[in-house]
Amino acid sequence: MRVGIIGVDQNESYCLIKFYLLTTNCFVYICLNLKNHCVNITYMNNDSVVKKKVLIMIDNEKNNSSISINNDDQQQQNDNFEENQKTLTVDIDETNSINSKKLTQELTTTKEDEDDPFDWPKRKKWIILSVLSCGAIIGPISSTIFYPAFLAVQEQLHTNDILVTTSAAVFLIFQGLGPLGWATYSDLKHTRRNVYLVSLILFIVASIICAVSNNIWLLIVVRCLQACGSNALHAIGPSTISDMFVPEERGNAFGIFYLFPLIGPLFGPTFGGYITQYLGWRWIFWLIAILAFIVLIFIFFFVPETYRKHKNLPPPSSTSSDSSPKRKIINPLASLVLFRYPNLSIVLSYISLFLSLIYIQAALIPREFNRIYHLSSSYTGLVFLSPAAGYMLGSVLGGRYSDYIIRDSKRTALIALQKKIVNQKKNDTVEEVVVVKDEDVEIFEEDDIIDLSVIKIEPEKRIHGTWIGAIIIPICYLAYGWLLEYKVPLVYPIIVMFFGGFGQLFAFNPIYTYLVDSFPTKSVWVNANLTFLRQILAGVMSILSVPIEDGLGTGWTFSLIVFLYIIATLSVIVVLYKGEQWRSKFRKDFNVGDNNIYI
Repeated sequence: MRVGIIGVDQNESYCLIKFYLLTTNCFVYICLNLKNHCVNITYMNNDSVVKKKVLIMIDNEKNNSSISINNDDQQQQNDNFEENQKTLTVDIDETNSINSKKLTQELTTTKEDEDDPFDWPKRKKWIILSVLSCGAIIGPISSTIFYPAFLAVQEQLHTNDILVTTSAAVFLIFQGLGPLGWATYSDLKHTRRNVYLVSLILFIVASIICAVSNNIWLLIVVRCLQACGSNALHAIGPSTISDMFVPEERGNAFGIFYLFPLIGPLFGPTFGGYITQYLGWRWIFWLIAILAFIVLIFIFFFVPETYRKHKNLPPPSSTSSDSSPKRKIINPLASLVLFRYPNLSIVLSYISLFLSLIYIQAALIPREFNRIYHLSSSYTGLVFLSPAAGYMLGSVLGGRYSDYIIRDSKRTALIALQKKIVNQKKNDTVEEVVVVKDEDVEIFEEDDIIDLSVIKIEPEKRIHGTWIGAIIIPICYLAYGWLLEYKVPLVYPIIVMFFGGFGQLFAFNPIYTYLVDSFPTKSVWVNANLTFLRQILAGVMSILSVPIEDGLGTGWTFSLIVFLYIIATLSVIVVLYKGEQWRSKFRKDFNVGDNNIYI
């Protein structure tokens, strides 16, 4: 449980300390009566008000105290109180005065807090994160591992190249549509774990049918089902991260999570080529079914339910409530309503555009490096290691840099508050009130701030972490296109691909975490919308990349992509200045409390 001392008010007869319990959204008022040697404790939330009286028996000779508790709430039994006990440690000197700087509160963890993913041990969180990150590679690698098998499928199923290509195209499209349904189900049923288990079972069954199919039309239909089951971990996984990690830790967690999912499309063609050549194309589906089964076992045993309700959301108004419960209908398109908020639509378009470069590379690298440098399939597969290494390094460093920006911004805000307090303070007993981002924060001394989570800042601060990558991306991919156009030595495009991949993931992590922080009660919808838009755009661009390159050439193709990227980057700047206004509209529309729009 995280506690922030909001303020202290002291005079000769009493000392009033006000706490705010972040995890339960409760205000705790502790009134220390110096004359009667007693403490009155009141803690309040939206549902109830509980009062307790603590008598402090003072032994002046030994300078210590014993505490007895009287519960004013007759409905709560003593054993129930002991389970949720709040223990006060008070330093009382010989003059019976209380030093507020030495006042501490030791809060024993309640059963409810033990079930709060925020309070889980770090080891447990990182085990869950590792399992989900490894499992999330299934969707991305399944989208490209089938590419090298096109000719073999065409020959064995006696079909044409259009239908074989269609089987790959519909897979990408349904990979974008599937998470919309999973997101709505997760939100309505308050579950993450069940989504993972059901989707993996669907993926395994569909993969087995694909492996034994003898008809191209059956293969196309079942690939649609396979796609719906493949991307749930990739789409819902970030919501599990936001369930477990506080904003100051979330960027690094996202960096680790995306290590494997975003390199999957690059390694897919390499693995698919070797499998098709030595085992046959049907073994592609057998092996990914086995991989999914292993992930299913690990999730079943190591990933508990992480869904956490936002307790600080205000209750729905009486006008919108109904005395008779209505059966909730799962609307798979419900998450698309978030596109009406410009900060989400602009940022998602920006992210989807530069992430689609991953699929464009996967489609063009075998073609270009075979035509220009005459590389075999196995050596071409090694070329993918360059951007993959850049993705991994950029994902980790980008996540840490994103968290650093948040911590640095909060420290800056804290220092500004402390300086203002020092300048305004006339004596040590004056109560200071400072306004920070529409919230009244009462502070007595520097030590009263227990951790940086008490300081609230705008999520737009995270966007500043994306500018380094935003500069690297256009430079590298413009150079990459023209280096291939002029057929320079092989080593130069490979180096540029590394830095381009690094820039993509370095830019991705901060700005994606911004979306999760901006829509805290709908993070699963944000993830689903990103997957939907990214997969649709990636499918379209990967299909159009080959004819565009044939018509314009490699240099001008990447010049066009860079031009579109620069336009998208400029639109993100608008979010810096208008983001708070758009978040306020979301807060009003979805009845979200003020405490949920700052991090």
